[in-house]
Amino acid sequence: MRKYLSAMSALVCVLLISGCSSVEKKADDDGKAKCTETDKAKQEKAAADAADLAKRKELAAKLIPVLKIGDGVTRSFEQIKKSQLDMQARQFKSRQIQDTEETSRKTMELMNKELNWDKLKDQFINLYAESFTAEELEALIKFYDSPAGAKIVDKQPEVQQKAMLITRKTLNDTIMQVYKMNREIMEKQQKAATAKANAAVPVAAPAAQAMPPLPAAAVPAAKNVVPLK
Repeated sequence: MRKYLSAMSALVCVLLISGCSSVEKKADDDGKAKCTETDKAKQEKAAADAADLAKRKELAAKLIPVLKIGDGVTRSFEQIKKSQLDMQARQFKSRQIQDTEETSRKTMELMNKELNWDKLKDQFINLYAESFTAEELEALIKFYDSPAGAKIVDKQPEVQQKAMLITRKTLNDTIMQVYKMNREIMEKQQKAATAKANAAVPVAAPAAQAMPPLPAAAVPAAKNVVPLK
């Protein structure tokens, strides 16, 4: 009987251990399956994002020429180069330094190397690709490639220059009004301070005047006084 019970206990233990191992194995397999699914989903999302970014860059590269951004940047750079050379010449003249042809040439070589559209083109493509979706870029290309959109692009430099003049005039007029208003306020405050100071000073009482001496004719003549005996 004892041997039978011992055998049964051993069998139960084996079955329990086997069951636990099966459960653990199944849980481990499920965990690995979930990890695999998660990794796969991440990889698929990364691939989709990369494809979307590539498409947006392709569309941005088509949009930038339509907007003539390169032409605008080149015009700005030419103005900057001219301004730099003029300022350099003035500085040399004020310091009595001779502005040699070599100095001007090296300055232009450096600016031509750094200030050019080819060096910035890829950065602008990335900027537009990161700022707009593929659908938005397609819509922009369609609009600016139309007659109305092309008109906006052609007129944009002129419109921007006139807008800058309008803004500058409004700013200058506002600054003059602020200056006038502040001056009036200061003058008003100064007048009020002066009036307050004058009111605080006590009025001095008039000095007492000495009585004028009587005229000689008005003084009674002294009489002979009889001494007492």
